[in-house]
Amino acid sequence: MANIGSIEPISEARAPEIVNSTGEGFLASLELYIGDIIGALTALAALFFIVYSFLAAFEWATAGGDSGKVEKAKNRFIWGTLGLVLIVASYSIVGLIGSLVGISILDPAELINNIVPGGP
Repeated sequence: MANIGSIEPISEARAPEIVNSTGEGFLASLELYIGDIIGALTALAALFFIVYSFLAAFEWATAGGDSGKVEKAKNRFIWGTLGLVLIVASYSIVGLIGSLVGISILDPAELINNIVPGGP
């Protein structure tokens, strides 16, 4: 049990589990890594949206009343927002498709356990 207020070193905080004879450690690590990749891609998409929105706002502010530039900036806002919504909603869409088909796509450890012979 960890002491209250103690902080684990970063190198040990997300270390992969030791693989035992049943392969459970590998599957848990795989699930951890896939979750980290999905989270990083979502954060990257959010960062891209923020930068894209600031560029659109700057373009709108410097348009000087030119309707073509204002329309271009407005389209940037719309496409940037649509892209962010699609990235975030894709997680739900994949989960929905997986539940309709009966495959747990968002739980790779369970999926691999069902595929690997001798899995629980």
